[in-house]
Amino acid sequence: MKIGELAAATGGRLLQGDQDWTIAHAAVDSRKVQPGDLFVAVQGERTDGHLYIDKALEAGAAGVLMERAVALPAGVSAVLVDDVRRALLAAARYMAARYGGLVGAVTGSVGKTTTKELWAASLTPLGPVFRNPGNFNSDIGMPLALFGLTEEHRSAVFELGMRGRGEIARLAGIVRPRIGIITVIGHAHLEVLGSVEAIARAKSELLSALPQDGTAVLNADDPWLPFLRLSAPHRILLVGRDPSADLRILGSENLGVEGSLLYLGYGKEHITCRLRLVGEGAVLDAALAVGGALAAGVPFTEAAGALSRAEPPRGRLRTLTRRGMTAIDDTYNASPQSLDVALKLLRELPCQGRRVAVLGDMRELGDEEAELHRAMGRSAAASADVVLAVGEFATLVAEAARAAGASAEAFADVGAVAPWLRRFCREGDVVLFKASRAIGLERALGEWLEVAP
Repeated sequence: MKIGELAAATGGRLLQGDQDWTIAHAAVDSRKVQPGDLFVAVQGERTDGHLYIDKALEAGAAGVLMERAVALPAGVSAVLVDDVRRALLAAARYMAARYGGLVGAVTGSVGKTTTKELWAASLTPLGPVFRNPGNFNSDIGMPLALFGLTEEHRSAVFELGMRGRGEIARLAGIVRPRIGIITVIGHAHLEVLGSVEAIARAKSELLSALPQDGTAVLNADDPWLPFLRLSAPHRILLVGRDPSADLRILGSENLGVEGSLLYLGYGKEHITCRLRLVGEGAVLDAALAVGGALAAGVPFTEAAGALSRAEPPRGRLRTLTRRGMTAIDDTYNASPQSLDVALKLLRELPCQGRRVAVLGDMRELGDEEAELHRAMGRSAAASADVVLAVGEFATLVAEAARAAGASAEAFADVGAVAPWLRRFCREGDVVLFKASRAIGLERALGEWLEVAP
C-alpha cells in the first residue's frame, strides 16, 4: 500500500513525503519499529503513541500515521487523520478488498494460533501463504498485519481474536473469508461474555460472515456443534473422531519431544501425518488445518504431507530440552480447556524423573474464577508430583493441589520461580509452564533454561 493510498483510504491528509512510498510493514510499538516501517501513533488507555514518535524515528521509521500533527524531519512521510484506530480499520478494508486470493479465517476458545500455522502449512501446495503473525488478531493487530499481504500470496489465513460480541463479525467483515474454522467452544472470555452460550454465539459470527457458497470447517466432537450449524453456510466439513466426521481422526501416537503421528481418514483414503508438535490439542488443530486445506481444493495427500514442515508456535505446547531436562512451553495463554490439554501432555511425555507443573493465573473467568483455580490445583495434582502456583490465585491453587496429594508451593512473584527450579530440578525431570500471558511466565522459563523467552 502506498502512503498516498493510505491517505485516500482513511480520509486523511498527506502532510509531507512521497505519495508513492510503499508501506511494507507497520508498528504501533516504537520498540518494535524496523528501518523503513510506518509508525502508527495509537492513543490507548495507558499511553499515547504520539509521545513515542521520536523513538520510532530513531529506530528508522520512514512514515507516521497520526491524529495530532507534530513536527517531523524532512523525508519522513506523514498522514494526518481524525482517529487513528478508525483509520487503521479503513486501511484494512482497502487492503483486504483489493486482494484477489483465497481467504480463510479461524477462531475458537483454544488452538487458534496453532491451527492457523498448520493451516498455512497445509495450503502451501497452492503457493505462497500469508497469515497474520503472532497475536496480530485484533482490530489493531490485523490491520497492521495486512500491510504485509501482497498479490504474490496465493492464499491468506487469518486468526480472529475476540474481546466481546461483535468483534469477530467486524474483523471477518474486513477480510471476508470464504472458509472459516472454529476449533472448540470453551470458557475463555467468560468474564467478558458471561456464559459459554454467549461465547459460542460470538464465535459463530465468523460463520455468519461466510458467503453461502463458502465452507465452514467444524469440530465434529464439540458439544456446541448443533448450535454452530445454525449460523453456518450450506457447505460444512466436519472434522473429528465422531463417525459422522467427513475428515476422521483415526488415532494418534505421541513421539515425545520428537512430535506426533496423526492418522487421518478421508473418504477411502487413510494417511499418516508426521507433526513436530505434541499433545492431544495439536492432533485436533492439525486435523482442522487439513480440513481447511481440503475446503480450499488442496489434495488430501498434499495437505497432510505439508504438515510436517510446520514449526511449533512459541509459547504453545513447544517442547525444549536442556541439560537432560524437558520443558513444555505453554506460556502464551491459559483457560480450563487448554489447561486440560497441557496437563495431559505432561502426564504422557516420557519422564525419568519428576513431573512439575508451574501454573499461573487464568484470566477472564468471571464469577467462577476462584473455583476454576481450585480445580486447576486438583487437576495438576493428578498429573504432577510437584505444583508451583504463581499469581493472584496461587494460594488457592497450591492448597487444592496439596489437598489432592501433590507437593505444592505458591509464589506471588514470577521472579522467584526460576531460582526455585534451579535448586530443585535435576536430569530427567519434565516441567510444564502454563499461564495467561499477563503473568509473564515465559520469563521464568527463559531464566531457568537460559534460553530466550
